[in-house]
Amino acid sequence: MTEREEIEAVISAWNNGLDAGDIEAMVATCHPDTMTVNERQPVTIGAQGIRDKYNPRIAAAEITSGYDIEDLQFFGDVAVVSGRFYGTMKMRDTGEVRNPEGRLVLVYQRDDTGAWKMILDIDNNGPA
Repeated sequence: MTEREEIEAVISAWNNGLDAGDIEAMVATCHPDTMTVNERQPVTIGAQGIRDKYNPRIAAAEITSGYDIEDLQFFGDVAVVSGRFYGTMKMRDTGEVRNPEGRLVLVYQRDDTGAWKMILDIDNNGPA
């Protein structure tokens, strides 16, 4: 598997976990001290922060998600990915369908086992 394919696989593992409501599959793709900096939200640090941020979303909606890589650069054991996220959230209580989308930068670092783990997630909501 190429490095690009490895990054695509870890992004897919996150999205598949989100879509299936499997928070632990999502957390498994992250460094224990990962940081998320999402628009109009407090900074989240660590695996428990991911759980605290995403469990309410998973409980509130049926989610589908995707990510298109626009650029991918490797710096040794660090990968910087920029692209566009998109998806749907069908709210369980009202049936309303939301369509989040925007720009997203992800940074991954190889851990001691050689697996890519997300260390940083920065988004900017709105049309790409």
